[in-house]
Amino acid sequence: MKKKFSILVAMMTIMITTTHAQVFKGQALDEISTTNPTEIIKIKAIKELDLGDGIVIQKGDILTGKMTDIISPQKYHKNATFTFIPTTYTDKSGTDHKIEKEIKATYRQKMKADFKHSEIGIGMTTDGSDPRNSMFVFSPSYIENTKKIINGQGKEVWDEYKNRNTPWGKGEEIKIKANEVIYFNFPDVNQNT
Repeated sequence: MKKKFSILVAMMTIMITTTHAQVFKGQALDEISTTNPTEIIKIKAIKELDLGDGIVIQKGDILTGKMTDIISPQKYHKNATFTFIPTTYTDKSGTDHKIEKEIKATYRQKMKADFKHSEIGIGMTTDGSDPRNSMFVFSPSYIENTKKIINGQGKEVWDEYKNRNTPWGKGEEIKIKANEVIYFNFPDVNQNT
């Protein structure tokens, strides 16, 4: 029992002392995709970011950098990811500033609601019980998948189901549109001092 407790305390200590990160919120100026990656990406700062060494990115500044370490989606719903290494930034007056130190920021996935697979209940009850028990419940994807099966696209329906709804399903690619909000985890400069 003491051994299990010691292991638990050690694991909790490791989790607490792990490297902290600054969450950077920006706006993609061009499309960012892991299926068709570009070497250089530009992000407009939505909030201030301290990079250390006296470099503070202000709201409205534009960070330019490399898109590296691209990892494709994996089994067990591991989504694609990549690293952003800023090399320069342009302030609001249009002056370019070089970032000498290599800083690696990891893409931070934003949790998205799965409206396609959400249920919609239809029906009413007079006895106060759950309306889903009296009539029927369907998902918007049910109608879409029924149309695909009628049109002979059963394999596509199975592939979507297999990738989304099974434990071994594949994760998703990153597709950020121009002007869409994007998040990165930057190393916390206060932890390095």
